[in-house]
Amino acid sequence: VNHVMCALCHMVCTSVSLLRAHISSQHCDERPFHCHLCDSSFKNAYDLHKHVETHNDSDAYSCHVEGCGFTSQTLQNLRRHYKRA
Repeated sequence: VNHVMCALCHMVCTSVSLLRAHISSQHCDERPFHCHLCDSSFKNAYDLHKHVETHNDSDAYSCHVEGCGFTSQTLQNLRRHYKRA
């Protein structure tokens, strides 16, 4: 198995592409993904997408269990609620 070591922190990755992702997320301060609704910026598109969900004026996701009343701005939080409840 080929391993590639990060020169900045000596973390070992199993591929060059994983090393690039590691360096980008852990060692670079560049945040090229900007929110069009506020001044926030992010290192990757996924984090921007999750952030934009927080701009909903109302809670878009709600628990369908009768009497629960749980609501959330993100689908991820609703799924976490279902796992815990």
